[in-house]
Amino acid sequence: MNNLGQPLIIQVGDVVDVFGKINEKFNIENIYSHEETGNKWTYERDKRVQVWCIQNGIVQKEYPTNGVVRKLSSRNEWSKIRNKRMSETIYPKPKYINPIQKIIHTKLPSKDDELFGVPINGRVQKGGRIEALNDLKSFLNERSSNYLYHISAPGKSEKYCSRLSAHLTWGTLSVREIVQSVKKRRLQLSVDHKKIYGRNLSAFNSRLAWRCHFIQKLEMQPSIETHCMHKAFENLRMIDASDEKFIAWSSGQTGYPFIDACMRNLISEGWITFRMRAMLVSFASYQLWIDWRLSGNHLAKLFTDFEPGIHFSQLQMQSGVTGINAMRVYNPIKQSMSMIQVVFS
Repeated sequence: MNNLGQPLIIQVGDVVDVFGKINEKFNIENIYSHEETGNKWTYERDKRVQVWCIQNGIVQKEYPTNGVVRKLSSRNEWSKIRNKRMSETIYPKPKYINPIQKIIHTKLPSKDDELFGVPINGRVQKGGRIEALNDLKSFLNERSSNYLYHISAPGKSEKYCSRLSAHLTWGTLSVREIVQSVKKRRLQLSVDHKKIYGRNLSAFNSRLAWRCHFIQKLEMQPSIETHCMHKAFENLRMIDASDEKFIAWSSGQTGYPFIDACMRNLISEGWITFRMRAMLVSFASYQLWIDWRLSGNHLAKLFTDFEPGIHFSQLQMQSGVTGINAMRVYNPIKQSMSMIQVVFS
């Protein structure tokens, strides 16, 4: 931002209050933002901003985010719209931004500020645009060669998974950028490299589409954050954060070594591969009989790549409360044995 002429301006507080103070100084005419498919509280916040804009005669313009299509009546045409959007030209960054002089700059809160919850003290993935581009480049050129083979193992997955999920969550990369970069990389592959990278990149592309699909599902059915997709499963499990089983699970103290190792790793690093996330949820839901909303709230606080659209659908699927998906009960003993085989193979 500094290089473009306008330093980043930070304001901390209730969004309507912040806009009100800015409006007093500048007489806002338009607000431009991205559409967001987030938690219920972000949705309620956005509705408050819409009301405030109407009351103050301000035009609010929201632009689509990634593959999510707002006000879609059914998902029949979603895939077609999403694929068309992914192929559209990426806007170049501006060359210059006229600086704003009259607004008070608030200091950026520290990463240890209580605003962000309990700090992660382990080896956390680095964020920012430069790191995002480096992670994308290293995945496409090197790490994706073993993507499918090591996607499940909790150790090797840290290297061979794309590790782009946090960058997508925080906006340092867009899905469109990644999709177009994958396409460009595939065109560069030699015949020999197509055998190594082709299938892996195709599988990764499919997962990018799944990501958009699940966020679209939350966009169209926001109730999946708070209610079971099949109402017969409501009140089936325990919702008690003080229960000893939940405390043991959430802190990695259940006595099941593989479960505890995965939870402690997640607490330390803020990331763990998908299969291990599914196993943690399954163990909480089936072995400990903990409600998915309680376990899900804990995991959401830990994930550096927390994405509501994926999170709530997967919680319900792995807990067997959708009424449409097969029951998936992960055996932590068998899972640990299969991971040992992967490590030593």
